[in-house]
Amino acid sequence: MIRRILVPYDGSEHSKRAFSYALELAGKYNSEVIAVSCIPVQDQMSESSTPEQENQELHGRRKIASEILSIAELESEEAGVKYQGVVLKTLSVADSILAYAESNDIDIMIIGSRGLGGFKKMLLGSVASALSQYSKCPVLIVK
Repeated sequence: MIRRILVPYDGSEHSKRAFSYALELAGKYNSEVIAVSCIPVQDQMSESSTPEQENQELHGRRKIASEILSIAELESEEAGVKYQGVVLKTLSVADSILAYAESNDIDIMIIGSRGLGGFKKMLLGSVASALSQYSKCPVLIVK
């Protein structure tokens, strides 16, 4: 039975398509959709930045993630699907999503084949690749 569907959601076109699949599946199985947006904390922080600047940067990233998730929440409401939005502050997006899925009884992950990463020519994004290889639950990859 599919009760809880996790969708890594970054606002990219691929994540939006994955979210649409999740809503459709959730509607059929009366499941809950959990959209996860990750805030990488170490990738763009300058070595010379002050703690105050880092806090402002993190606050800005959290605000953007929350805004992205609010769009997903509206779509869920329109579809009549139970929804939860989660923002994870992380050093490794894939590791955090895998840990969240395992500790929250996720039945299936639905992920876009590529996200907002910089390598547009990759056939499969690094997060999608890691989740498909290491997840303990099924992973559906949406193009």
